[in-house]
Amino acid sequence: MKVFSNTAISLDGRINTREGRFHFFGTPRDHARMSRLRAEADAVLVGGATFRNWPHPSLPDAVDRKLLRGRPWNVVVTRTLDVPLTPDFLGEAAIRPLFLTRAASLPKDFPAEAEGWSGEGAHLPVGWMLEQLARRGVERLLVEAGGDLLFQFLAADALDEMHVTLCPLVAGGRAPSLADGAGFDFADLRRLRLLGAEQEGDELFLRYAAIGKGGNR
Repeated sequence: MKVFSNTAISLDGRINTREGRFHFFGTPRDHARMSRLRAEADAVLVGGATFRNWPHPSLPDAVDRKLLRGRPWNVVVTRTLDVPLTPDFLGEAAIRPLFLTRAASLPKDFPAEAEGWSGEGAHLPVGWMLEQLARRGVERLLVEAGGDLLFQFLAADALDEMHVTLCPLVAGGRAPSLADGAGFDFADLRRLRLLGAEQEGDELFLRYAAIGKGGNR
């Protein structure tokens, strides 16, 4: 399975402001690139915090939907399942919703397809998530997660590529960043190789190969 991420960040690496409400950092050019990446994916994965801020389907724009290979999975990763279940999301015929959560959080009458992790640990294992998606035929996974979940994918060396839009903004403070979580020590820093860089207006569109901790992937 190819796993790639897409994130628009401020110059200081933030993905949101201190308000914590949903905002698009990028311009319409960035949105168009996001649409094309979604069209390449069999599944789009977000974390619970991201979904709570924007509980809507993750689909390409109409012009790109002809590129889809089928109905994409929209995957929400949430340990508590404390997320809004909107008719807009559950009733969208163009997607297949899937919730990944703890087994103890999953009620019997949950109104969408879901899988529950019954193991120990503070987080749902990335390997387990990928197993659930592979069982459903996913070959290309787009991660549009928040900083905590993206950090977990990096820590598991489960990302193949990262698409990053560098926006001409500064958020400052304690706003969420590209990769939050526990963070890495210097010896464990995850390393990337630049595959491409493109400037459009005041934005930079960067594409990296994730080469992992040792730098030899």
